[in-house]
Amino acid sequence: MPRTILVTESDSPLGAALVRLLAARGYAVAAASARVPPPVSAGTPARSPLMLEWNRRSPVSARTVVLSTVNAFETLDEAVILEPRLPAGSPLHESASADIERAFDDAKGPVFLARELLRSFLAYGGGIMSFVSGGPATGAVESAAREAFRGLAAALLAAPGNGSIVANGFQCGTADPEDYASFIDRTLEEKARKITGRWFMYPPRSGFLQGVLAAR
Repeated sequence: MPRTILVTESDSPLGAALVRLLAARGYAVAAASARVPPPVSAGTPARSPLMLEWNRRSPVSARTVVLSTVNAFETLDEAVILEPRLPAGSPLHESASADIERAFDDAKGPVFLARELLRSFLAYGGGIMSFVSGGPATGAVESAAREAFRGLAAALLAAPGNGSIVANGFQCGTADPEDYASFIDRTLEEKARKITGRWFMYPPRSGFLQGVLAAR
């Protein structure tokens, strides 16, 4: 049975690229987004992604996404949780109230989903979670929402999993979505499914700074 992987934000350029790469490897991919059907390719002719609607602001929707994946594929082995898309950076005093509310309402989504994933993984003997953050923030609201996402990831990376939960994070500077997706896919294949509690930076850093980042 192929590995089953859930990918969020699959209607974003990065999410769509990850769905395509993982499906091309023969994995069973569930693609979650706020829009259905999200504009992702069909992966491979033999195995198209399962398209799932995900309301980030609803804990019920998070549970439905996980259960729908398990019901469709009989298992859920792994999840790649992307940071929700954030409003364009602007000075705080110029930020619209609607943009502030949307950023922090959407920030609930990864928390709700991570809770349901942990429940599922612990019930079925383990699993892998990868948290994928974007590039540098350019505004106060964007920075605050991004830190909320990274804070969630850091907490789960530091939590003891009793050997059953693998959790890692990905960060990038400025990167083309296709290049960043290829880096994530390659890192998962080479090492990120075998170790836990690590941050992986793209482009890769070397020397002392990489050691500091990896230890965070």
